[in-house]
Amino acid sequence: MAFARIEGEIPGQGYQVSVHEGFPFYITADVFRSLHLSVGQNLTEAEYLELKEVQARRNCRSQAMVYLARREHTGLELTQKLTQKGYETGIIRTTLDQLAEENLLSEYRYALLTIEQRQRKSPEGRILMAQRLAAKGVNREDANRALDELYHEEAIVEYVQRAYTQAEQKVGADKVRMQLQKKGFSSYEIRLGLEGFEKSE
Repeated sequence: MAFARIEGEIPGQGYQVSVHEGFPFYITADVFRSLHLSVGQNLTEAEYLELKEVQARRNCRSQAMVYLARREHTGLELTQKLTQKGYETGIIRTTLDQLAEENLLSEYRYALLTIEQRQRKSPEGRILMAQRLAAKGVNREDANRALDELYHEEAIVEYVQRAYTQAEQKVGADKVRMQLQKKGFSSYEIRLGLEGFEKSE
């Protein structure tokens, strides 16, 4: 007796794979066609398990692409979300490796966008931003690459001056330096920004 059998297509669910003992599962039409399967085909246990893994990889990738279509993600974020959806660790890791290889998953792009969005809203120093990226799971190489690109001297001056203006309105001129330090700006960054203020006056 066959371990499993491919049944007919059920609209909205796919092709049902029934098991002699256990619950059935469904395979999508694209997997059905790509593996040249047929309705009524009997499967051994090994074939059944392989088919189930192929479908799980396909579903995992599809779900990951849904998340990436909404916004950039880190590998850590996607791993957490896909784990909550019930995908196995090995399948998630393989999926993310493939997406990164195809440049569909990019922690470098994620880091750039995070820095740009944060600096427009509430500027921070490089040290604090590096900590923020690490907490989100951005790998060190991509984080440093993005930080190097967006924390050149001209940008630092702009960040510090914007943060200075915000801090002055919030805490007063006498506490601005302390507020800038809390925002993660180093002594060098603060000095560079304030020198830019003096030159513009």
